Amino acid sequence: MPSDTPKFTLITLSYRSEASIERCLKALTALGRTVEIIHADNGSEAMDFDALQAQFPSVIFMPFGENLGYAAGNNRAAKAARGQWLGFINPDAFVADDWLKAMKQAVDDYPTIGLFTSLQFQAEDTSRLDGAGDALTFFGFPYRSGLGQVLPPNLKPAHVFSPCGAAFIIRRDLFEYLGGFDENFFCYCEDVDLGFRARLIGESCVFVPSARVDHIGSASLGVRSDFALFHGYRNRLWMYVRNMPLALLLPSLPLHIGLTLLIALVDTLKGKGGVVWRGIFAALTGMGPILKQRKSIQEHRQISALRLAKSLTWSPLKILSRTMDHRSRP
Repeated sequence: MPSDTPKFTLITLSYRSEASIERCLKALTALGRTVEIIHADNGSEAMDFDALQAQFPSVIFMPFGENLGYAAGNNRAAKAARGQWLGFINPDAFVADDWLKAMKQAVDDYPTIGLFTSLQFQAEDTSRLDGAGDALTFFGFPYRSGLGQVLPPNLKPAHVFSPCGAAFIIRRDLFEYLGGFDENFFCYCEDVDLGFRARLIGESCVFVPSARVDHIGSASLGVRSDFALFHGYRNRLWMYVRNMPLALLLPSLPLHIGLTLLIALVDTLKGKGGVVWRGIFAALTGMGPILKQRKSIQEHRQISALRLAKSLTWSPLKILSRTMDHRSRP
C-alpha cells in the first residue's frame, strides 16, 4: 500500500444543503490533513462549488449534476475514495474536533469490528440526543436509539444493531463485500439495511460515545415531507422482508403489517393518505426483485435466526420510549 494512502476517507453527500454544507466541511477539514474528504453533490442548483473549492482546497469535489439519491450518490463517491475506512457524514451533521481521534481509538480497541457509529446531539438543542446508534424491533421497525433523551451519565461503548447514517465509519473491504448501499432504496432505511446485512454475515456495530456529532436531521427534505413518508413506508417494508430470516419473519409479519396499517391510518387522518398509500403500493408492487434479493441474502447468511433474535429490541417500554438498547456483546 502506498505510504500516502489515507487510513480514513470521509464522504459527505449534499442535496439542497446550501445552508449547512459550509459548517459541515469546516468541521471535517478541522480534523487534520491526514484524512481524505470527498464532498459529492446530487444536483443542488444553488450550490456554489467554485466558492467552496476556494474555501476548502483540500476537499475533493464531485458534483453529479443530478439527484442520484443517498445510496447511489454515496456508492459513487466511495468508489473514488482511497481510505481503508469509509466515513459517511450527512451534510447537516457537524463532527466535533476530536471525532476522528475517537473513531481511531475505537478501531484500535475493537480490531475485529467493521462498523462504528457516533453519539449524536440535536443541533438545535444540544442538551437532547439525536441518537446513539440504531435499534431494530423484533417486528422489523427500526428506530434511532435515545432520540430526544438527555445524555445519561457514564455512557460507555456498546454494541448496537446498526449505525445511523448521519455519521458512521465502515471498513472499506466490508462495504465493498456488501455491495455498498442498496440503490433501490434511493433514500431512507439504507443505513439500517446495510447494518442488517453486515450483521447477517456475522459482523457487528459498535457505538462510540466519545465520537460526538451535532445533527440537524432531514434539513434538506423535512422530517415528515411527502418524500420522506413515501420512501419511509416503502423502504421499511423492503428492508424487513429481504433481511429477516424466515423463522423470525413468519411470526412477526402480522404485527409488522398491523402496525404499518395503523400508522398509515393515523397519517391518513393527518391528510397524508395519498403519499402514504402510494408508498405502501410501491412496496408491494416492487416486491418481486426484493424477494430475489432476499434469496441471495439468506443464502449468504452466516448467523442463526436465534443469534439475530438476540440482537433485536424486544422490550415494549424501550420501543415506545426509544430508549437505548446497548449491549456488552454483539
